[in-house]
Amino acid sequence: MRKLVASFVAILFATGTASAGPILLGGDDLTDHGSRSGTTNIQGWKYIEKGISGMLPQVTRTGPFTHTIVALGSSNPGAGNYNGFGAGGAINSVANVLGLSVLYVDGAAAINQLFTDIANGVVNPQILWISGNGAGNDQDPSEVTAVNSNAAAINNFVNSGGGVMSHGSGNYGWLSTLLPGLLETLGGTSSGHTLTAAGNTAFPGLTNADIGSGPSHSFFSGNFGGLQILGRDGQNRAFLLGGGVGASITEVPEPISMIVFGSLVVGGIVAVRRRMSKAAA
Repeated sequence: MRKLVASFVAILFATGTASAGPILLGGDDLTDHGSRSGTTNIQGWKYIEKGISGMLPQVTRTGPFTHTIVALGSSNPGAGNYNGFGAGGAINSVANVLGLSVLYVDGAAAINQLFTDIANGVVNPQILWISGNGAGNDQDPSEVTAVNSNAAAINNFVNSGGGVMSHGSGNYGWLSTLLPGLLETLGGTSSGHTLTAAGNTAFPGLTNADIGSGPSHSFFSGNFGGLQILGRDGQNRAFLLGGGVGASITEVPEPISMIVFGSLVVGGIVAVRRRMSKAAA
């Protein structure tokens, strides 16, 4: 096995190496534990805003883009409708503050069609935002199933440089399909949530109180691959993960396989990417 370590993302771009998009995962329903005050997102919605704004510079998917964000599992609450409209209101407010466009994809059939449209180039977003299942106007069981059934399409989207941000608990079947070494376990804490050093760097201005504005509902363990722990619950378990996974989330079968473990952690962390190439014997 030959290992090539590049210490800066810029070096990778200069050498023409493909890079996958950013990933931010949470065992949370911070969509339900935030709000808007004037033109400011606070608490859980502040976390979403920090996450989306930090991911965008890391998206390397090729435009032109039809939308900045596709919101999976939420209907459009309408212009100016924020507080009281659940997960849809949360992403609506975040997009409004950041000046971004959102395509709302509500219902299992619409979610399945969305991934067909992305594959065919009809829709070309920068970020897929999975609304979770702990607030109003978010995923119902059929929508969870639809997202999980499109695990391969999510893989393709990330590998093309698109970003994925997700909330929820028990709705990560798509993730376990792509990264079988990463385990989500139901169970959280009502207090004691803390940002890690990586989390503080990834989310400048975000506080422990913001990510702890509501209880966590699940946590992650196992092989995180290129993801870093950004937040821990009150039992010191990883409930916020972020980072990038390179040319493929899943291993490509022999004779040649390549995985790039990336740095691209949300919010401007520039760390080491490791590209591991395995040539056939």
